[in-house]
Amino acid sequence: MVAFSALGPRVRFGSLSLCLALCLACEKKAPEPSAQPASPLLPPSSVAAVPVAPSPAASAPQEPLHVTWIDPPTFRRVPPSNPMRKASYVVPRAEGDAEDGELTVFYFGPGQGGSIDANVDRWVGQFGSVKPGDVKRADREANGLRQHTVELESGTFSAGAGMGMAGGAKAKENYGLVGGIVESPSGAYFFKMTGPSKTVKQAKPEFYKLLDSVKTAA
Repeated sequence: MVAFSALGPRVRFGSLSLCLALCLACEKKAPEPSAQPASPLLPPSSVAAVPVAPSPAASAPQEPLHVTWIDPPTFRRVPPSNPMRKASYVVPRAEGDAEDGELTVFYFGPGQGGSIDANVDRWVGQFGSVKPGDVKRADREANGLRQHTVELESGTFSAGAGMGMAGGAKAKENYGLVGGIVESPSGAYFFKMTGPSKTVKQAKPEFYKLLDSVKTAA
């Protein structure tokens, strides 16, 4: 065995360099992986989704009809333009008139819709230049139900007037009105026909036949 002190300077220097290199290599840390570990899956949220409340119009139940009637053969039933209308009809125009007439049926439920006089006044209020003597009112009965009718031969009709509506539709001259309010155990039913004066006059007999057919549903 050769003693360390007996080695030459070059051998001693080389051995020291090798030991130093081995020590530095041992002290170096292993390189960290470049890819990040996948995040653990989060548990589902315990907060339940808040349901969206339906709009009042969609959630409010529609009041069913409790009376029946027979449609006039020449009137054409069409889908109502708003939920307040329970039925709508096109009244065929008379010869020479530029437009068809319209019949609408309203029902608001038991005890709803206002008084007879208030509704008649509202309907007549949609016509301008009307004198008290121009309005004809009558009471009648059919199938055990009291009925109240109103007629106006001609006036300037504004659909929004008398209804609390600002900026209503364009006023139409020489328009007529025939209306009927039927009292029943389930409430009042409102039948209102408007249109060009000649058209309304021509359709009046069929309107009254409709009123004659109104009866409590079985």
